[in-house]
Order: sequence, then C-alpha cells, then structure tokens
Amino acid sequence: MRKGYSTDYATYREIMGELMRPITGEGLDTDTLKRLYESKLVYLEHLRVKCFFQLNSKLEGPFTGDDYALIVQALGETRKQVRDLMLIAIQTHLGRKAV
Repeated sequence: MRKGYSTDYATYREIMGELMRPITGEGLDTDTLKRLYESKLVYLEHLRVKCFFQLNSKLEGPFTGDDYALIVQALGETRKQVRDLMLIAIQTHLGRKAV
C-alpha cells in the first residue's frame, strides 16, 4: 500500500462519521460558513478521486466500494447544505432590501 493512501485513509476513517453532518455555523457569518463548506467539498472530491483510482487500479489499497458510496453521498449532502445556505443568504439579503 502506498503511503499517501494510508495517510488519507487513516484521516478519512477518523472523521468518516462527521462527513454527512452539517457544519456547525454558530457564531460564523455566512461567508465564512460558505468557505468552510467549499473546503469540505474540495476535501471530499480529493477523497473521491483517490478512492476511485484505487478501486479501479491493480494496486491494493484500503478504500472499499462502501467507502466510495459514503464519500459520494457526503458530497451530495454537502452540496445540498451549500445550496440551503445560499438560499438563506439570498432571502436574508432580499429581506433587508425590501425594508
């Protein structure tokens, strides 16, 4: 197993339970929260690509098909959370302009 895979996989296993959960935004402004979600999306996409290549290569590695499914599901959920955040920000902004 290559070193990069083991490090990424160890980190993934450590936080995999958190991947589906929304980021707690208490005390954060919308822009900061959006940036955190964007960072999460970048991380998840990096994991998805690593997992995909490992699953489809002849090299053995730690990722499984279940890991890939979880990562893809977390990507979809995170995109939904970003969409919801943007809708709230737009509604808040429009609400201020209407006053």
